[in-house]
Amino acid sequence: MEAYKDYLIILTPPAPITEQVKKFKQSSARLIGDFEGMHSKAHLTMKRLARQKPFWTEPLFQQLEKELSLLEPVTLQLNGFATFLPTDYTTIYAAIKSAPPMEDWFKRLRKCLNEKKSVPHITIARQVPNDKAKKLWPKFKDRRWNDEFELKRLTILQRESYGYDKAWKLFNEIPFRGDPAWHVLPDKKAEKEDKDLGDVNQMSLF
Repeated sequence: MEAYKDYLIILTPPAPITEQVKKFKQSSARLIGDFEGMHSKAHLTMKRLARQKPFWTEPLFQQLEKELSLLEPVTLQLNGFATFLPTDYTTIYAAIKSAPPMEDWFKRLRKCLNEKKSVPHITIARQVPNDKAKKLWPKFKDRRWNDEFELKRLTILQRESYGYDKAWKLFNEIPFRGDPAWHVLPDKKAEKEDKDLGDVNQMSLF
């Protein structure tokens, strides 16, 4: 019997952004010591699927790929740093500038993934105890980081739910191929064929 797997659906910024985030993580660790996610690569988390049966879940990704291919690549703008409302811990992240086109794009992406609205962000330091966050946050609070980057694909990672190896491994990458003007694929015939083949009664996790 095939083992259960976890899946993580993310957006990955290009190399210059991921490298800068890596430097921020390293400098944070030098100041406050180890913290959760200090070695993780920069990304925007869109959805988590835990303890899935691959023979059931993975075929559903094929339908998801058809839907996501209608999305066009999007350019995001970084706008400094922020934190989520602290509890016993504080998470510091690089903020994404809000704009109507960006909000619309994420709304369409979340609809494909059947996800609720969330704040797009790139985590720098996750779940830092508040006593350490008081030392770290002043280093980011008034720091400017105004940059922009394009997202051209969605990435799906996988790992065994139970076992010793908890490292995420690449499962699939889905390119965004839609037309930014009309939110449709350039090949209208291919889009029509996809619709004709679709089963409106098909069950989906998304």
